[in-house]
Amino acid sequence: MISIEKKYSSREYNDKEVVWFRKTNEAFGGLSNMCSGYPLVVNGHKILTSEALYQACRFPDLPDVQRQIINEKSPMTAKMKSKPHRTHTRKDWDSVRIAIMRWSLQVKLAQNFIKFGKLLEETYPKQIVEDSRKDRFWGAVREIHNDNTLVGVNALGRLLMELRQKYMSENKYDLLLVEPLQIENFRLFGEEIQIIDERINFVNSLIKSWDLNSYFSVEQLQNVDKSTYSTKKHAGSNVNEPLFDVPQNNYKVEAKSKNNEEELVKEKIIFLLQYGQVFTSKDILKRVKINWSTRQMTSYLKKLNEVQIIEGSPMKFKLNQPINQNTLF
Repeated sequence: MISIEKKYSSREYNDKEVVWFRKTNEAFGGLSNMCSGYPLVVNGHKILTSEALYQACRFPDLPDVQRQIINEKSPMTAKMKSKPHRTHTRKDWDSVRIAIMRWSLQVKLAQNFIKFGKLLEETYPKQIVEDSRKDRFWGAVREIHNDNTLVGVNALGRLLMELRQKYMSENKYDLLLVEPLQIENFRLFGEEIQIIDERINFVNSLIKSWDLNSYFSVEQLQNVDKSTYSTKKHAGSNVNEPLFDVPQNNYKVEAKSKNNEEELVKEKIIFLLQYGQVFTSKDILKRVKINWSTRQMTSYLKKLNEVQIIEGSPMKFKLNQPINQNTLF
């Protein structure tokens, strides 16, 4: 079997041309698995860092060791706790550890979608590199005779770039759902690791941060079956589906007045256009799912100061400039 180090070739990076991270308190320190402030929950168990989760996955047959690792408040101590037990690491570790790290990062993003997603976006379009003192596999090490050059496989940085690419695609919200790995003995505390579905939690967070409870009750949302929500595109559709589809039970947001209705529609439009995409009135109607005509939507869009008109046939619309209020970030 080819070792993981040989399978993934070493690369050379100029630190002036990349986003690199080492210490967790630096600008891009949140990219590190060692960084706190990105809590996780797997199978109902709280885990402080993605490093602790990754290390715990070494020992599916030793739940007590997993608890020791996860109960540590310091991610470095959690890593150190695993070292005395390395001889009991799962036998297929070298062949599955990349997949486990990828899954751990996906969990970190799904459960810290706004905070971690924003950090990933801020690195674009540069390559991401973990600046390591000695690990040439997960990171890259500075050359002795050229301190600006980093050399290594940089597996963690490459996985982060892979995740960033998915996050910045049209299907970014699919990342709110993380399937368990299809590998043998993928367990935590003796139980098979379950699917992680953060879609409802994410929508709840938007409702609370935008103070939309008068329009869309968190309690009512919690009573809606999660399976009725989708982040996928319908076959043949020319535009992305909305953040969440109208539930199959036909629960709808009802405005108390015309002014309230228009304000709610505006919130949805600004949220949609915040990502810099350009849409026709018809496309916007498909995504915000309101019972307006195309002409009515076009007329309304023309009145919004925040929206810029792009002349053509059909006419298109985009956000005038980034705004600070009622946006995802």
